[in-house]
Amino acid sequence: MTDILLDEIGDLQIVNGDFSTGDSTSQDVQNIVMSYPGWWKQFPLMGCAVPNYLNSPAIGQQMVNIIKQQLKLDGKTVSTITSSTSADGTLTINVNGQSISVTN
Repeated sequence: MTDILLDEIGDLQIVNGDFSTGDSTSQDVQNIVMSYPGWWKQFPLMGCAVPNYLNSPAIGQQMVNIIKQQLKLDGKTVSTITSSTSADGTLTINVNGQSISVTN
């Protein structure tokens, strides 16, 4: 999907005084995974609230099911979702090969 692109900290990318556009699929996935229900005015039920799963016993299949459900509702094709937690507490989620890191 082509849309306005954001930079690594979530600000609009500006190129030559105009918004940068391009394939936004990976940023859409990251935004859905990291957002909470209620953050999107037009779609109040959208969002996975993944930061809530840090250090939680529900970090396994429940989180994967929510991510899969939310991405499918947005029209994304989901083939694989895996998650792992590192020794420093960083949660890494891989969705179709795209890595998303969640820290405290």
